[in-house]
Amino acid sequence: MTDSPPIVYRFVQTGVLSQLVHSRHFDRLLIAVCVAIPVYAAGLCCAALAWWCLQTAFLPVRAALRPLFAVYATTQFAKYLPGNVGHYVGRHLLLRRLGMSHRALLLATLGEAGFLLLASMVWAAGAINVLVPWLGVSFSAWQALLAECILLVGGYLALQWLRKRYAAVQDWVPLYSPAWLLLVLPLQLLLFAAMAFALMAPARELLTTTGNIWLLPAAAAASWMAGFLVIGAPAGIGVREMVFLALLKGYMAESDILLLAAAFRIITFGGDVVTFLIGLLLGGGAKRQALLADPGEG
Repeated sequence: MTDSPPIVYRFVQTGVLSQLVHSRHFDRLLIAVCVAIPVYAAGLCCAALAWWCLQTAFLPVRAALRPLFAVYATTQFAKYLPGNVGHYVGRHLLLRRLGMSHRALLLATLGEAGFLLLASMVWAAGAINVLVPWLGVSFSAWQALLAECILLVGGYLALQWLRKRYAAVQDWVPLYSPAWLLLVLPLQLLLFAAMAFALMAPARELLTTTGNIWLLPAAAAASWMAGFLVIGAPAGIGVREMVFLALLKGYMAESDILLLAAAFRIITFGGDVVTFLIGLLLGGGAKRQALLADPGEG
């Protein structure tokens, strides 16, 4: 990506590196950050596999895993560009040039966004009272997952009924291999599991009692959700940190919350860099003939 140096510069400008370096917990936090970065990168690899599953569901022939994974991994880094949509735009433009269908790309993008939000809601269930207190309800992660599964099954059955009844719906939503959709939510849940570990690793060095550590998976998912939904913030910078303060206030000193947010930002940025490098090693600029045997209708 030609914009990588400016992205790195803007990241350093936010001050997260200086917060970590000047912390009295620097040595222990550094070890935790180094351990968490590859774990978070593994979570991003799960997201790339979920993207491939979505494409496979909407294409008449199965896309090759390696080049599609590589394109996803390299374009993800563009989310640090202003607008927080660069990774979606870059992925669509690049894969379209390589012969992918506009329709399949759009459906996969919408599907990815929807499944990511569903997965984040499961992990953020424990923080629902803090995020939206006006709802006046609380539910567990298992209850959220069960409700989502029922919703997805009902939505799938309704979609199949519409596809059989209306030719236009069948044309606009081609489901050639719907069984691959079953893997998408579990893979996205693994992404948030990696995200939870990435936050818990440095938090163990800052929490006064380990009893509060189980608040962190919900905080990680909720902060991601807020950063995702606020359009315009590159990779959710600033938005996620505010959510951390709202959720963890009272459980940690404010200075430690900000330090934890800084460590988590470094972990996620480092994971994005590792994933980007993996994509380059796999051949981020795949050739058209290696991507699809038959690109299908555009």
